[in-house]
Parts: sequence; C-alpha cells; structure tokens
Amino acid sequence: MKKLIFLVLLCTSFFNYADEHEYSYVDVGENKLAYLCKGEGELTALMIAGMGLNAHDTYKNTFHNAEPEGFKLCLFDRAGTGKSYAKQRKVRSISELAVEMEAFAEKAGFKQLILVPHSFGGFVARAYAHRNPDSVKAILFVDAAHESWYQDMKESMSAKAWKTMDWIMDWEKTTNSLEDFAEASSHSKIYELKPETEVVVLSRGIPHVSIRQTGMAYKDVDAYDNSWNRSQEKLKMVSQNVTYEKMKYASHLFDQTDPWIVLEHIDRLAKSKIK
Repeated sequence: MKKLIFLVLLCTSFFNYADEHEYSYVDVGENKLAYLCKGEGELTALMIAGMGLNAHDTYKNTFHNAEPEGFKLCLFDRAGTGKSYAKQRKVRSISELAVEMEAFAEKAGFKQLILVPHSFGGFVARAYAHRNPDSVKAILFVDAAHESWYQDMKESMSAKAWKTMDWIMDWEKTTNSLEDFAEASSHSKIYELKPETEVVVLSRGIPHVSIRQTGMAYKDVDAYDNSWNRSQEKLKMVSQNVTYEKMKYASHLFDQTDPWIVLEHIDRLAKSKIK
C-alpha cells in the first residue's frame, strides 16, 4: 500500500503502457541507454522524465501527438529506468545523473538542445545545462522541482506529516528509483544557468493531492501543495529570460490531461531556435 501511495504521489504516470516503438541505444560506460526520436533536424527537444520513471510513460501523449517540423523530439531513459539497462543499480547523485546525460547526448549526436524536464527531471536538466551552457538553447520546465521545495515543505508540515514524506523519499532513494530528492535539493551552484538562457516555466493549475491517500490531514496536504507552488516562484528566477504560464487544465500528471500546452511551447521554442 505504501508503495502505491508513493507512486501516485511523485510519479508522473503510474500506468504501464506497452509501446510499439523501435528504440535506439547507446553505451555509456557499462550501461546501455535507450532513446526514442521522431522528426529530423540539428535541433533536438529532449524530454527528461521524473524520478526513476519510464520516459515513454511520462510523455506518451505528448510524444504520440507531436509533429515536429525541422527538429527532432526525443525522450530517453536514465540507466536502470524504462528500457535502459544498468549493470549495477546504485544511488547516484544529481551530478552523476548530469554526467550520464552529457555522455548520452554526445553519443546520440545531440549538439543543440531544448530541454523539456518534468518533476525531478528539472534538477537533471539544470545540472546538465550548467555543465553545457552553449549546447542548451532553451529549457521548458513542466511542473518541475526546485530545490527550495524540500525545506519549505519540511518547515510547513506537521512533524507527523513530514515523517510520512521523509519515509516516502527514503523509500524512493533506497528501494525504488535509487534517486535522492534530498541530495538533489541540497545544491544551488550546480544548477546555475547563463543569465540569458531562455526558460519557460509551466506550473500545474490543478492541485496534486494524492498524498491525502496516506491519511494526511488537510492542512498538511495544503502545505504540500502550497510549498510546491512557492517553489515554482523560485523556478521563475533561474534566468533573466523567463516566460511563465500556469497550466489551467493540468495537474502534476500533465500528460494525462493537457499534453497540448507542452507541445505548443516546444513548437514555439523550436521555431525560434532553428537557423
């Protein structure tokens, strides 16, 4: 039961859809990373999934409904997630995830990127962009995490509610995704972007309150959601070139209800970057 609650809470999608696509693979160290693309062009819009998630399940409707013109739209699975293979599954820092993505992008031949991260993927995208500022042409955050949320949530919740959240994040780290939200939230320097980096922040318009299934009090559910909303205000400050929009018809699981808003922004950004 606890596992189900956690998946509903932090995952972008908990449905396991069989997909019909033929994936490409690249070797990164001893791991084999899977990726999937449609369209052609020098510019690649790369969708980055949340904590430990299958990227196709996260972005299935976005990907299936996309008709990229003059650019590629791609998604990939980090080692040990989705269709990607990890020889040794272990907890990795956000810097290690960024280095993996760096090697993946090089092997896949992605030189000009628009990053499209969701949830925990926002950390990976920012760490990657910090390391590769010239190749990242824009970032489209889709209800993505900001490092301020962790501490704000902890301070806003009751001790009982935080104990539940702490258990969930520890379970994710040690048992499920082997990705560490607390560690990812402990940084700021490794996420710094070039001030002129074009950024779009899309934030959920419908509260994501599945944590209520733990029996958490309403005031703590509100603290969970309101602290997230405050973190989105912080995310709007990561660049001097930011566009913000609230996704009126989307919760955190945006792909289930409104993939169109994400597609519209991907297309707009791509058109502005294609030379």
